[in-house]
Formats: sequence, C-alpha cells, structure tokens
Amino acid sequence: MIRILAVIALLCAAAAAQAADALRVGRSPGFLFAYTPLDVGIAQGFFQKRGLAIRTIDFEGAAKMDAGLVAGSIDISLGSPMGMAMVAKGMPAVGVAVIAGPMLEFGVIVPWDSPLRTLDDLKGKTIGIATKGSITEWVALELARVKGWGGDGIKLTSLGSGNGVTAAALKAHLVDALIGNATTGMVLEREKRARLIGTGADFVAHFMAHEIYATRALVRDNPEAIRRFLAGWMEAVAYMRANRDAAIRIARTATGLSEADEAQEYDRLMPGMSADGRFDPRDIERIGQSYVELGILDKAPDMAALYTEAYLPKK
Repeated sequence: MIRILAVIALLCAAAAAQAADALRVGRSPGFLFAYTPLDVGIAQGFFQKRGLAIRTIDFEGAAKMDAGLVAGSIDISLGSPMGMAMVAKGMPAVGVAVIAGPMLEFGVIVPWDSPLRTLDDLKGKTIGIATKGSITEWVALELARVKGWGGDGIKLTSLGSGNGVTAAALKAHLVDALIGNATTGMVLEREKRARLIGTGADFVAHFMAHEIYATRALVRDNPEAIRRFLAGWMEAVAYMRANRDAAIRIARTATGLSEADEAQEYDRLMPGMSADGRFDPRDIERIGQSYVELGILDKAPDMAALYTEAYLPKK
C-alpha cells in the first residue's frame, strides 16, 4: 500500500509539473541585485507553488533583451524604464510592475588616483555611459541639469556595459568618471582601483530604476500567468526583507559577490525595492520627459498606454 501511495504521489507531482505554465524571463544584466527576487522566488518555490516553471535568460545589454522580446524568445523582461520608450515605438510589451524606485544602484565612479572628490568637480569633465539612449546617459544628463551646468556642462562617451568594462575604462583613464553599478564602485574602492563619489539618488528626485515588462502575447494568451508571476515576485521581495541572511546567500549566486560585499549591497539597496510594484505618477511623468531629453522620442508619449497595474496583487 505504501508503495502504491508513493507511486500515486509521484504521478501527481509529474502531472503538476506538466501542467505548470512555462515562463521565459529575461534580465539585463543578470548580476544586478534588483533582479535577484527572481532567484529567491525560484529557490524558495514561490513561483512553482503558483504553477509556474521559470526559465531565466540573462542578456548583455537592453538592446539584445529587447530584440529577444520582439522575436518572442522571452515572455517577461526585467529592465529599465527606458523600455517604455521602445514600447511607445512599437515593441510588443507593456510595463506591469516597478522593481525599484530610488536610483541607489547607479554610481558615479572615478579612478582611484583621480583628483575629483565630489559631484561638483565633474563640471566640464568626460563621463562614461553604457550607450546612447541608455538610463546611464540620462543619469549623467540629469546631473548636469540639476547642477545647472547647461547642455555642454559635461562630455559623454559610450563604453558599453559590464563590470569588466567599468574597471578597464577607469584603469586606463579613458574617462574622468563614469555612471555604473554602485556596488562595483564600492568593490573597486576597497581594492583601491576606483572611488565611488556619489549615487543617482543624490541628485535624482523622481524616476524609476527598474521595471518588469510582459509581452503583449502573454497579456493576450495567459494574463493569469502574469498575475501569478507578480504575486510570486512580491512574495520573494517580502521574504528578502524579512530574511536577510538567506537573501544574501541566494543573491550571491547571481551577483557573484563575496558575502561581505553582498551584505553591504543588501543593506544599501533592499530599502529601495518596491513592496507592491505600483507606479508613482511623478516618476512616470519624469520618465516621459526623459525620452525627449535623450532624443529617443520627439515628444513625451501617452505614458498611460505604456504600463498597467492590472496584474498586481490586490492591496
């Protein structure tokens, strides 16, 4: 009898696994702390218990991830609010949740031996960004705007993305400073290879650091899968907030940081993670303006058409 029951249990488990909705989730890049609720949700079974089988696909750069979305290679993407500009241009997706609001993850980093000590010292200097039209470009332009330096108050140069690019560009003094991952700046500072002199949160009032998108195909064919995914995501964020040590341990599998560095990153970034995924109208308005400032769009789009809160857990 025991063996029969065991076989039945296995068959039920197999049937449940077959019935699970498969979701391909892209993120760019994969090492960001903001995207680790995905790893936590998978590790703790928050998606599985909601009938979801998650496949994580990491991309090098938003452009490649957007191409994957357009090609139908992914169902959900984790990226920056610049993605809504692509939605306005026709990318078949819609923003469905806020990941993080404050710009704590974006650091202003200078070479270790640089004479620059404060953000005010950057006037007239060359600042490295990931690429034209990226959120890193907007952060640099916003710094110049807030400081009142004017359109030619700084010079910008595209470097690409990735921690290796950051370290190499600073070591070679290709730029006076760059906008990059703040945690990378902290690690390089500990190693005496660079210094972190500020973060985007020091001068950006209203914006959004990271956002979740769903494809229009998923909205059409399986909207309940979006609801279940976001419920699992929010449970993962709540778990991370309540279980610091476990969150750090799991996050390290994605970020590749040491335990000490991950602990420091957790303490700095966890407070900025959205607990409910809801959009702030002030952030949305500023984001729409940024598309014009970056030259991505000629005028601010109808932002209400680019995102929705319909799939978020009820308050």
